[in-house]
Amino acid sequence: MTRWWDNGNDAIAFGRGAEGYVVLNDESVALTGRSFQTDLPAGVHCDVIHGDYAAGQCTGPTYTVDASGWFRVDIGATDTLALHTAARVS
Repeated sequence: MTRWWDNGNDAIAFGRGAEGYVVLNDESVALTGRSFQTDLPAGVHCDVIHGDYAAGQCTGPTYTVDASGWFRVDIGATDTLALHTAARVS
């Protein structure tokens, strides 16, 4: 587990090295405007919780990880997202 983050209550995030990153928000309010640093490669990654990834396409939301590993997220109350390298759109 890498890049652990928590808000001291019911929202956490963590990476699996350069393989993936998960954000879990079990709060009753949205988690907005939060940026997370990952070890993921730069590019556009599919949120595999809310979409399916196949043949380089994602049916759900995508997140752009910059060259330093950062991405920004707005995640609803009691929601989650998951990114991984095998679901990189570009």
